[in-house]
Amino acid sequence: MVFLILAPLVSASSPENGDMGPILIGVLANRGDAIAYEEWGPTAEYLQKKLPPLRFEIIPYSFDEIENATKKHDISFVAANPSVYSYLEYYGLAQRIVNLQVPGDPEPQSVFGGVIFTRSDRDDISDIADIRGKRFVAVDQSSLGGWQAAWKEIKEAGIDPLNDFSSLSFLRTHDETVFAVLNNTADVGTIRSSQIERMVKEGKISFDQLKVLNDMHETYPWYPSLLSTSLYPEWPFAAVLDTDSELSKKVAIALLEMDEEDPAAHAIHGAGWTIAQDHTTVHELLRSLNLPPYDQVEKPTIQEIVRHYWQTILGIVITVIVLSFLLVYTWKTKKDLVHALIKVRESEKALLSSKKELEQVNSQLRESKQRIVDSIQYGLLIQQSILPTRNELDTYLSDYLIISKPLDIVGGDFYFFRQEKDCFYIAVIDCTGHGVPGAFMTMMVNALLSRIIETNPEENPGYILERLHLLVQETLKSQSEQDYLQNGLDIALCRVCPSVNQLIFAGAGLPLIISSENGIEEVLGDRMHLGFSSSGKECVITDHEFNLSSGCRYFMVTDGVFDLPGGEKGYGLGRKGFQNLLRVLKLPLADQKEQLYLQLIEYQNTWSQKDDLLIFGFSVRGEGNHA
Repeated sequence: MVFLILAPLVSASSPENGDMGPILIGVLANRGDAIAYEEWGPTAEYLQKKLPPLRFEIIPYSFDEIENATKKHDISFVAANPSVYSYLEYYGLAQRIVNLQVPGDPEPQSVFGGVIFTRSDRDDISDIADIRGKRFVAVDQSSLGGWQAAWKEIKEAGIDPLNDFSSLSFLRTHDETVFAVLNNTADVGTIRSSQIERMVKEGKISFDQLKVLNDMHETYPWYPSLLSTSLYPEWPFAAVLDTDSELSKKVAIALLEMDEEDPAAHAIHGAGWTIAQDHTTVHELLRSLNLPPYDQVEKPTIQEIVRHYWQTILGIVITVIVLSFLLVYTWKTKKDLVHALIKVRESEKALLSSKKELEQVNSQLRESKQRIVDSIQYGLLIQQSILPTRNELDTYLSDYLIISKPLDIVGGDFYFFRQEKDCFYIAVIDCTGHGVPGAFMTMMVNALLSRIIETNPEENPGYILERLHLLVQETLKSQSEQDYLQNGLDIALCRVCPSVNQLIFAGAGLPLIISSENGIEEVLGDRMHLGFSSSGKECVITDHEFNLSSGCRYFMVTDGVFDLPGGEKGYGLGRKGFQNLLRVLKLPLADQKEQLYLQLIEYQNTWSQKDDLLIFGFSVRGEGNHA
């Protein structure tokens, strides 16, 4: 993990100026500065990669510090829990742009709540009303899921935690709170939703040890975790007042594009980001509990006035009814009708206004999505321009097939062909990454491989791959400050010389599969990946030499084929599975392409593809067609 060091507090409200300092993101460090850097540092790195040349840095703050930093515009963005954000929103200091998602089953969740529980063998506690006079434990006074959400439900049940519990303790962690109840040092506890499921998954507890009070699944039947309270939005990522709107838009789009499996998402225990959520429920919670910013003394409610002065009020009401019943009835009826009409008209206006706002937001999202898709489609045209033409392949190959199925619109798998003198080179290459990052790698690798072969036309594939390994490292390191690289490629490369009846193969991570009348032979490439430098291994690639045969077919495939999930349980096709398809399909390559593709689709069934997929099969001698 690369930690971002603390930088001068310089606001980055105008990111278009390339000389500006880093864009500062204030983070609520409710578990300490070190953990804040560890959890949020990868998010800053992610934004730097998505929005070059902008630089982002994390600044951890306590509650008081984050309020002051926001007021002074020392930071451009802020990430905090819903309670702290609602405080900033109340005073107009920040505006949310996206909300965090957390892992869920079957899909990520953008809301959470609290769970009130006791031991399953406590027959004396079956409802929230039974917790009066009991020993109660929670996580932390400032934790929404670990205390405040449950506090609201307890208060609405007519129980005052400060006076009606025999004891009230805060144990700082969810695990300690659960074990306090299970060990009988407390009677009842509350923690954030999804934490019980986590502890069960980790083998720390089992569901039958606990009993949930005030079950809310009739209200929220779609929520996958145990629940005793209302649901509230997850952590928001907000723009501080006066932060440049274009910068806010770019950051929001970048975060919305974050994959739920991205290391930055894992670091904050999340599953990516979603559109900004309504925080009205959080404001209502804070107001009902008299918590900041609603901690000022409130006026007495109507219920409190009635409870204290009911006798006087009853006498006045009876007197008015007796003396003026007809007049009051007529007046009240007319007033109710007018009031109802006004309410209806106000509701209509509010609905029309909300509809227009939603239509504007949807239009903006559609436009943003279309711009992104158009850019990727244009990138596809550029990527396809580096592939060999059909004329080139028809000139030097008598029969061939190509099956290419990227995971996204563009991908990191591509094939290569180059003729030098009496020989030609043919390769299948699998670059790290999918989508746009993988496509960028293919452009670089294609250029480097062409340059190496052009300057070393007589060299065998092993030497060429060793040179490619070094050039990829040099190129990537020149664009990175890291000592070790985690990007590279797998490749299968053949040098075919028909004039001397020779084929020389070398591979790094990918094999060559030879199909002949004698059966199928798999020639494994060396067990290493080109470009990567973290392993520290010296790059030595082995050449494998074969005599060409008119009855032989040669196949080079990427690992996306072997990893293709399918069957009843979603297992990968595997090397043997692919070879079995080749044994069955003994057609000319032109006809075999369609049959092989249908066999792969049939095997995959309804399972989702995990990686880019590429198959290049060819024969050098003999009559045939191309596909």
